[in-house]
Parts: sequence; structure tokens; C-alpha cells
Amino acid sequence: MNDKKKCFVIMPFSKAYSLAKEQWTEIFEYKIKLAVEESGFGYKCERYELRRANITKAILNELNNAHVVIADLTGKNPNVLWELGVRHTLSKRTILIAQDKKFLPSDLKDYPIVVYKYKQTPAEVDKFKREVKDKLEDIEREPENPDSPVADFLENKNIDILAYEKAANLRKLDALLSELSFNGNEIDNIAKELAEGTPPLSRLQNTCIKLFLSTRYINITAKLLDGISLCDRIVDGINQQLDFSHQSLIMELEELPKNIAKSILPAKDNFVSLLHLFAKIRTDYANDNYQEPKEPIIKLASPEHEKYLKMTE
Repeated sequence: MNDKKKCFVIMPFSKAYSLAKEQWTEIFEYKIKLAVEESGFGYKCERYELRRANITKAILNELNNAHVVIADLTGKNPNVLWELGVRHTLSKRTILIAQDKKFLPSDLKDYPIVVYKYKQTPAEVDKFKREVKDKLEDIEREPENPDSPVADFLENKNIDILAYEKAANLRKLDALLSELSFNGNEIDNIAKELAEGTPPLSRLQNTCIKLFLSTRYINITAKLLDGISLCDRIVDGINQQLDFSHQSLIMELEELPKNIAKSILPAKDNFVSLLHLFAKIRTDYANDNYQEPKEPIIKLASPEHEKYLKMTE
């Protein structure tokens, strides 16, 4: 089994630009292939060979799967230009070469190209090999760098998407902070009303808390996730007590509302603590300084469910 990375070459392979089929084969074998396979990066260099198969389908497969593609634009061969456009659509890591810069299409004039000659001196051959090696080294170092108009467009599009997502997440964090602040303040009001024997009409809110727990629009630590889950349960529990205390006031069970007032006051610390923590997260996230945990936290209801996660590894 050959585990070398594939470098696929797209180039004329029949008579083109005053060169015969045999001369293009010579260019591939003794210039391009040698430069790639002697680079030291472990590439196997190939070009398409006619077989009993759908030519277009086979070439598309190579363009999609090859780690690197080298495109020889000499003569602006229509097939080569079409294949290059396909490659740019499917993937990055494409190297442009030609026997003259004039063959570089205007749409690609801002992208680097390695120029070579059909007949070269030993020094020119070494220069060509060195420049190909430099391109491969750059790919090895930063394989996802955009290197075509399509890649640049998609990167800008992704930037726009990420900016939109960031703005949406900041709005959600703002709403969460507002809800935590409201709950911390509302506990004091509720406790006061209960202590005075006034039926409290207000209730705590956990719409934004539940939204965070259900969507996890940003990753947080397991400890902080436990904290916000606890606040969610606190809100539900307090609201249930408030509903019951409202009935008890009507039934003149005077001590029950007072006891509830005392019991809910400690819950305020949970909301204030989360308010501080999420305010820091919000600031860091807005300034692109927030470091999310590498692995998302999965909260399992039962230890038995752990086996299902291991089955997918």
C-alpha cells in the first residue's frame, strides 16, 4: 500500500504550443516529476494516463483527492484551464507553472507562478526544482492558505459568516447578562414582598439560560456549565414555590411565605456570580480573546450512556 501524498499534474499531453506529445512527456518526467519527488516531502507525482474509464470522471476524482495539484498553463490549453478551475473550486494547494508569464490568465495575475523553459541549463533546472520545493514547503507549513480567487472568495465569505455569527452570539450573551442581572435584583424584591405578606406577582426568568443550555452557542468549561444548569433549576424551583406561596397567602398560612423569602435569598449569589463570569466571557469574546475549551462538554444523564460515545470513536 502506497501511503505517499499525491501530487497530480494537469498539463497538455498531446501536441500543443509547438511541442509534440513526446516533449510534454519529457517535461513531466524530467522536470516536474523530478522536482516534486526530489523535494523531500514524500510526494508521488502523477499525471492522467488514458485508461478504459470515463476520462472526465477520472480526472475530477484526481483533482478532488490529490493533496497538491500542479497546473502547467503553457499555451493556455482549454482543458488545463478548465481542470484548474475545477481544482480551485474543490480544494486549495495548487501550484501554477508555465514557460512564460504571458500564459497566466488575467484573473490569476496576482498569484505566483513558477516559470521554466523547455530547454534549460543545469543551473536553470536547479532553480526550477528549488522554486517547486519552496512552493511545496509553503503548502506543508500552511496547507489551508488560500491560493486562488475561489479560495479567497470563500475565505472572505467565511469571514462574513463568522462575523455574523459572532454578532448574533454577542446579542445572546447580552440578553443572558440582562436576565442574570434581572434575577439577582428580582430576588430582593420578591423576598421583600413575601416578608411583608404581599402576594408576589413577579417571577424569575430563565429564557436565555435555557437557550444557552439547549444551543451552547459558545463552549464553556464543565464547571461553568454546571453553574448555569444549577441556576436554571433554581429559577424553576423558586417560581414553583412562588406559585404555591401565592395560594398560601390567600389561605392565610402566614409563616410559609416568610420561610420561602429566607430560602431564596442565598440563590442571589448564584446569579451574581454567573453575571461576573459571563461578563468577562462577553468582553473576551467581543475582543477575540476568548479561548473556548478544545472539547465540547457532553452532559450525560446516566453513566451507562458513556458506552454509546465510545462506540462512535
